[in-house]
Amino acid sequence: MSKIINQYKFKDMTVSYILNDNNRAVMVILPSSQVADILSNKNNEVYNNSSLVHLLIGSHNAGMLSNSFKFSETLSLLRFKEQYLEECEDSITVVTVEEAEEGFGIRHRLCWYKNENGFEVNTEFYNNSGRELELEYLTSVSLDALSPCLDNEGSKNLVFHRFKAGWCMEGLHLANTLTELGLERAWATSAESLKFGAVGARAVREYHPYCAIEDTENNIIWGTYLAHNASWQMELTRLLDGVSMSIGLADSVTGHWSKTVKNGESFVSPTAMVSVAKGSIAELSNRLLSMRHRAIDAYGEEGMQIIYNEFVTTWGKPTENNMLEMADILSKGKTKYMVVDAGWFKPYMAPGDWIVDRKVFPNGMKSYTDKIRAKGMIPGIWMEFECAEAPAKAFGSEFDDLKLKKNGRVIVGEVINGRRENFFDFRNQKAVEYLEEKVIKFLKDNGFGYIKVDYNTSPGAVVDGEESGGENLRLHMEKVREFFIKMKKEIPDLIIENCASGGCRLEPSMMDITAMSSASDTHEGYEGAIVAANLHYVTPPRQNQIWCTLKPEYSRERFSYIISQGFLGRLCWSGLINELSEEQLQEMFKAEEFYEKVSPVIKHGDSYIYRTDICSFYSPTGTQAVVRYSEDKNQALIVAHGLENAKNLEICLDREYIISESLYNDNIDIRICGNKLTISPKKNFVGDVILLQRI
Repeated sequence: MSKIINQYKFKDMTVSYILNDNNRAVMVILPSSQVADILSNKNNEVYNNSSLVHLLIGSHNAGMLSNSFKFSETLSLLRFKEQYLEECEDSITVVTVEEAEEGFGIRHRLCWYKNENGFEVNTEFYNNSGRELELEYLTSVSLDALSPCLDNEGSKNLVFHRFKAGWCMEGLHLANTLTELGLERAWATSAESLKFGAVGARAVREYHPYCAIEDTENNIIWGTYLAHNASWQMELTRLLDGVSMSIGLADSVTGHWSKTVKNGESFVSPTAMVSVAKGSIAELSNRLLSMRHRAIDAYGEEGMQIIYNEFVTTWGKPTENNMLEMADILSKGKTKYMVVDAGWFKPYMAPGDWIVDRKVFPNGMKSYTDKIRAKGMIPGIWMEFECAEAPAKAFGSEFDDLKLKKNGRVIVGEVINGRRENFFDFRNQKAVEYLEEKVIKFLKDNGFGYIKVDYNTSPGAVVDGEESGGENLRLHMEKVREFFIKMKKEIPDLIIENCASGGCRLEPSMMDITAMSSASDTHEGYEGAIVAANLHYVTPPRQNQIWCTLKPEYSRERFSYIISQGFLGRLCWSGLINELSEEQLQEMFKAEEFYEKVSPVIKHGDSYIYRTDICSFYSPTGTQAVVRYSEDKNQALIVAHGLENAKNLEICLDREYIISESLYNDNIDIRICGNKLTISPKKNFVGDVILLQRI
């Protein structure tokens, strides 16, 4: 019969480590208020098919349970060895060790930073077997035995949550019961698996590395969010009554990944965040995202500064004159960062050489940045420095030794790339030195304080090197991340914007080393407000840069719609600012004043998304609102949008508030009765931002 090894209470969560009949540990995380009889007979059977980690050594039988490695021979050889605590001033780590007789094993680490609402988890595989081992699968975290509070197999009670990505369609929330996913228990047994993730170097091209399981009967939800910038996979598995949700590196089949671990060496998985909540996906997401502030605060950006990016002004044809013209206008308000996007270099729109085009910046970049700084603003610039494209000289064969290769050939135009580019190999010191000269020295010498780093391609699943193709890609992307860190170290005041075809790098490992991220490439369409709202469950809004593109022909209603969406994250102006009327400019500047006032709520708080209709990007209908409560719950910020066929939206607030101030007062009726908020758009495609004050 299973027994408890240890139980630990962290804030409002209790972590129980259970020793099953196979002498392996199982981790069960529950809200402390709902820790009950977790050692029932039903759970005992589930625990016997559960574990802390799932892994595979290449010489072992894979198990192949519904194309899954989760129940491999390797796992069956592990036995619980010990558990101990590592305590630091700001954190407590539970280390659980399991080992096979042969001498290999795992160290499973669950780290709680004091006062946070979740944990950081990773797994270290170590090899003391006396021989070299080939690791083909390793989870960062596996939440097995879900849900211990159910007295049935849970197909209709358990809901699986994930977030679909896609260009200009980031953050789409999908929720399905296990029944809908075909993960019910069959008559004799059940061995089914759902697997998805990312392959290549754009980690959020198809899905965000975030998944959750909700027990709707007991009002509990568990979630995990992986921090990794290359190939990854999530897996949801059923074996009999046991449900397992795991995330980690893509395995040898999905991601062509394996890792040679020599005797006496070890390998540590990427870190995943884990939390549990009473409530819905909103409560869970708020808890997980609150953990991200530790890294964001450490980055050191002052305030919630407003950005201007000229891309939707010139569409790749910036000049010194038009940038200075925009700066003259925007310096009258609160815009801080002036960003020159693509097209400032030659050959035109071909990354790689990074030579200033003197036809568009005739006095060079230092002369230009000095003028921007004289206006009290910080000059920024766009680069896509990880690759090169023809006809740039850096694309040519003389640079082949610095490039990523596959089967001995420089990678160009792989199916999942998106463009005809080749890629610098960041494992190659000469390639890094070239980019230190072309990027870091360029930024320093020319006085830039902001860089937008774009990445519109991927080299594919595998690259050449000393390890497997997938491991070589991981090592390369690890070095890419180190280069970002080096940029910040060399230029301490540098603000780095993380971008990849818009939002294809919206994952924690890259976001935690940058000030903010491009939320999406939704430059002008109405879907901008939809994406910006969706991302409140996936990324901290203080890091989500939202395009707010303004043109003089836009109606006041469209102005309200576009400007309001900027309050869902980091406000970024673009468009024909120099052609706006004085009245339109004053509307911009008024919005900037209000944005500065409410930015503390945007920066820290809890978000809840409400819609009357199903989420649609191309043809949005109904009414949408995001309610963001301040940390102390004394204020709430409402960002509301009426879409096509707008209708009344009723929201139950967490307590009673009064309306303190609004950005507009003629587009949307807002009424409060007790704790019930009613939003009634007067027209289609309008927006408003309302600040509520607690009574």
